[in-house]
Amino acid sequence: MELRRPTAEDKDRVLEMIAEFAAADSYMHGGMGATWKIADSYEDWLDMVQQQEKGRRVPAGWVPSIQFLSFDKEGQVLGFLALRPVLNEKTIIEGGHIGYSIRPSKRRQGLAKEQLALGLIEARTAGLDRVLITCDEANEGSRRTILAAGGVYENTIDRSERYWIDLD
Repeated sequence: MELRRPTAEDKDRVLEMIAEFAAADSYMHGGMGATWKIADSYEDWLDMVQQQEKGRRVPAGWVPSIQFLSFDKEGQVLGFLALRPVLNEKTIIEGGHIGYSIRPSKRRQGLAKEQLALGLIEARTAGLDRVLITCDEANEGSRRTILAAGGVYENTIDRSERYWIDLD
C-alpha cells in the first residue's frame, strides 16, 4: 500500500471510489466527507484539501489537515486518511489527529490497519509524538484497527470512543 496526497491525475479513480461509498450509503471518514459535501467539483475539492494544509478553506468546526489517499500496487484508490496536526474543541472529541476510511468493497482485509500504520508514520514526520484517534462506539472494525495500532482507550464522549497512540 502507498499513502500519498491526491493529484489531478487521480480524479477518475477517486470519483469511482466516491461512487462506491455513495452506493453503499457509507460515510467517507478521513476528512473526505466534510470537504466533498461542500466542493463544487473534483478540482474544487483538490484545491480545498491543498488549501486546508495551509489553514485556508477549512470547513466550519474543523482544523487544518493533510489529506492522503491510499493506493494498492495496481493503482486502485483504497481509501482516505486525514492527518490533523492540531486539535480544537470539536476534533478533541470527534475526529482526533487521524481520520480514515477504506472503500466498502475492500473492508475486512486488514487494509485499514495498514493505512493507519502509514498514517502514524506521517504523524511522526509532522512532529507529533502522540495522536488521538476516535471512532463511533458502534464501529467495531474501527475499534479493532485502533487497538491493533496500539491505541489505549481513554473514554467515550457523545458516543465517540477516544484512543491515544504513543509514537515513540
